[in-house]
Amino acid sequence: MFSLQTINAMADRAAVKARRNKRAPYVAKCDGDDGVFKMPNFGTYRNPRWELIQEFFVDSSGFGSDYEPALTVKRFLSKVRTGQGYAVIEQGQFQVVIGEFKKSAVKNKTKKPDFAP
Repeated sequence: MFSLQTINAMADRAAVKARRNKRAPYVAKCDGDDGVFKMPNFGTYRNPRWELIQEFFVDSSGFGSDYEPALTVKRFLSKVRTGQGYAVIEQGQFQVVIGEFKKSAVKNKTKKPDFAP
C-alpha cells in the first residue's frame, strides 16, 4: 500500500508533466468510449480551459467487484459521456480517482481602443 506521502509525490510529478505538455483531458467520442483509458494523468494539475465537474473512484487492479466502493471498469464505462473530458487526478496502488471535465466557457476578450475619442 502506498503511503500518503508517496501518493502526493506521484500526483506532483504527474502535474509537472501535464503542465509542461499543456495536457488536455481525453475527450470521449461516444457514451461508454473505452478509448477513455488513454486518458492522461493530471495529478494536481488543472487545465484552465477545462472545469472539473465530477470525480469517480475506480478500481485499477481489474479484480474489483460490483459490491465494492470503487467502480469496476464496466461500471465506470457506463458513466462515460460523449464530449466530456477524462483524466486521472489521483492514483493509488489499486484504485484511481478519475476526473470528469467539461470545456470551460471562453470569455470574449474585447480589444480596447488605442486612443480615446
